[in-house]
Amino acid sequence: MIRYGTLRSNLVGIEAVLADGTILNDMSTIRKDNSGYDLKQLFVGSEGTLGIITEAAIKCPIIPHQRFLAAVTVNDFSKCV
Repeated sequence: MIRYGTLRSNLVGIEAVLADGTILNDMSTIRKDNSGYDLKQLFVGSEGTLGIITEAAIKCPIIPHQRFLAAVTVNDFSKCV
């Protein structure tokens, strides 16, 4: 759903196998890491050219059970405040 963002924004960690067989494990619990390139985003954006993602941790938002809607009408725009 568009409401909850893209897969790239909800991706928490990945494990991938590179072309030479090396396993890259980036399943850390840190949401923001400024120490270098964000390899998770690079692998998702590369569409399999850098390696094959074998495991992924995705943040799943809680879907609300109820929705509320309010309809408010006024006679003129000056009364909106």
